[in-house]
Amino acid sequence: MTDRESALGNRIGDAIILAAGFGTRMRPLTGTIPKSLLPVAGVPVLEIAAARLLRSGARRLHVNLHHLGDSIRRFADGRDWPIVFHDEQPRILDTGGGIGKMAAALSGEGPILLHNGDVVTSIPYEGALGFHREHGALLTIILMRAGGDDRTPPGAVSVDADGIVTGIGRGPSAGAGAPAFGYTGLAVIEPAALEYFPRSGPEGLVPVLRRMIRERPGSVAGFDASAGADRPHWGEIGTPASYIAIHRRILVEKTAFDPLIPSPPLPLRVDGAARVDPGAVWRGFLDVGPGAVIEPGTEMEECVVLGGSTVRSGARLRAAVVFPGGVMKGE
Repeated sequence: MTDRESALGNRIGDAIILAAGFGTRMRPLTGTIPKSLLPVAGVPVLEIAAARLLRSGARRLHVNLHHLGDSIRRFADGRDWPIVFHDEQPRILDTGGGIGKMAAALSGEGPILLHNGDVVTSIPYEGALGFHREHGALLTIILMRAGGDDRTPPGAVSVDADGIVTGIGRGPSAGAGAPAFGYTGLAVIEPAALEYFPRSGPEGLVPVLRRMIRERPGSVAGFDASAGADRPHWGEIGTPASYIAIHRRILVEKTAFDPLIPSPPLPLRVDGAARVDPGAVWRGFLDVGPGAVIEPGTEMEECVVLGGSTVRSGARLRAAVVFPGGVMKGE
């Protein structure tokens, strides 16, 4: 069964992409480019997320906006997407508040798919949808067993033997035992769960989930996407180091995150509109975006050069993200 067949069987109408954040750990780059529009091997994260949600059966996309929201609107104008934007002004509402604000616009026709706007992953929604249905959950968060590296989310979720979330974070609210699972930024939400989300004012997702766990035990389930023989791939654009690491996995390790971002034969991807001088030296891997210029006499190792950037003659860069406003080190 494909994602789309499973999703249609569950009458999915809506999906949510969270794209309002400031991307503070990626500043100053995210001062001019919203994190959801950062390209992964040439494809913006928002485009990757939208495509996989539509493949999974979503008939309408809801995207929250705050920081550089006009840039996201302009980008989406060039795509044939069934999309609704939800502006969070004058202040950002965080995940819980953002979902609550858009609740009235959601169709209520079936489970709602949720996807963080800074995550790339090969995790299919199919298994989580079946698990969600079998458990009769109001909300199912998609988890991976924490591995202590940037290939899995950090451990923060406690789950019992039946797959019910008993706590999030450490301390009294976490339940018994140390959290072994990390939240991937993906979830399945029943329309009935929206009553727990605030309709005004900011609130994070964790307080919402803790309220659900407290007031309606068993309502929040945790699906372990890392179980089984085929361990899925996951990455988050949280820092320059994690952004570079995702490109290393695609270009060097040939990790298949999504059909939109195939791995080239060599650990090198140069956009057709870029200019790389034959005298430039690169090692490890190199990703070069449209309109970028790399001058002679440069040396780069494990670098991502975003569109419109220039690497001047004599530059020596290692583990760096180059953008039109400067360079960010990923070490």
